[in-house]
Amino acid sequence: MSIAPGLVRTPIPPGENARDQLTALGIPDAHAARWAAMGPAVSATLWTHSGHALLEAHRTTSAHRTIVDACLLDGSEAGASAIASAQSWEVLIQAVLNAAPHAPLIKAVTRDEGSVFEEALRSHGFTASGAVGSPLSIEDDTEHGHSSVRGWVRWNDYPQTIPAYVRQKTEFTCGPASALMALAHASGHTPQQVSHDLREEMDLWRESTYSLGVGPYGLAAALARRGQSVEVIVTHEGPVVGLTRAHAASPAARRAIHRQHVDEARALGVRDRIGPCSLADLRAALEQGNGVIVLVDLEDLNGEQTPHWIYVWGLSGESALIHDPWNDEQFGETWVETWAEAIALDQLWKSAQWEEEESARAFIVVRR
Repeated sequence: MSIAPGLVRTPIPPGENARDQLTALGIPDAHAARWAAMGPAVSATLWTHSGHALLEAHRTTSAHRTIVDACLLDGSEAGASAIASAQSWEVLIQAVLNAAPHAPLIKAVTRDEGSVFEEALRSHGFTASGAVGSPLSIEDDTEHGHSSVRGWVRWNDYPQTIPAYVRQKTEFTCGPASALMALAHASGHTPQQVSHDLREEMDLWRESTYSLGVGPYGLAAALARRGQSVEVIVTHEGPVVGLTRAHAASPAARRAIHRQHVDEARALGVRDRIGPCSLADLRAALEQGNGVIVLVDLEDLNGEQTPHWIYVWGLSGESALIHDPWNDEQFGETWVETWAEAIALDQLWKSAQWEEEESARAFIVVRR
């Protein structure tokens, strides 16, 4: 659909036909293969202008927007001279900004430092992220090019200092990774001060697990041992994750370990509240400047039904600002998508529950 002279906007639905659609629109095959590897819960739009193209893609529940890549179209008459001209990049970047005027922030990914595209981003108010913490997987994925990614951010709302980000190093340590982010934030540590190895993450996991993932009281106790003032808010007693799925520990063992975690947390001074809770409780904790580790069903965020911990570190209007320690590298996501992610508060609350034997909510307030 043409929305301005020479500017074309094309939705790209995730699925088997995405690559063919992209190549038919002139996207070079190498880019088309990477751009088409989208998860099921992604909204993507291809923008083209005068032989140039960029892809904007974000998780459908997100309030932000992300420019994930840019390239020249196959067969473009602009040729090599287009690389030296910023005009079309500026048209495309402005189109993304115009399409999302109410997004709290817009992010961008680049892979070629000092490029004309980066200069066009800078001229439109984007700032390079610099050090962000520990954003990389421990897997060696050379095809993904994860380590060569540079992140950019442009605030439509009041600019905020983004705390350190940690990508979980295993599939089951989202809670410990979120706790590392909360620790760094509460302690005032810079992204450069965050550890990049697995040891601290696994230490937190060992202290707080009663199944494969971690429970709120075990995680709260681990944070309290590290000097943090913590409050646990849960909707009912007993374990809230790992109840019915197969694990090495029996249900009785999991309940016993959970009880031990509750006793340890309370002995360490962790406050807790068991019973109904509301979005107002979460909002109040954030308005007071605290960080909150929240249990969510990941299905709403990326299409995978599984319990998951994220770190909520701020507010921007009616959106929560979060660091999600998990990104889908196999679907082409980079840490830029799940670092400084914005999500509407009501959407976050909808996602902030997990159901096995019954629907449960849990969050851990880490006071700053």
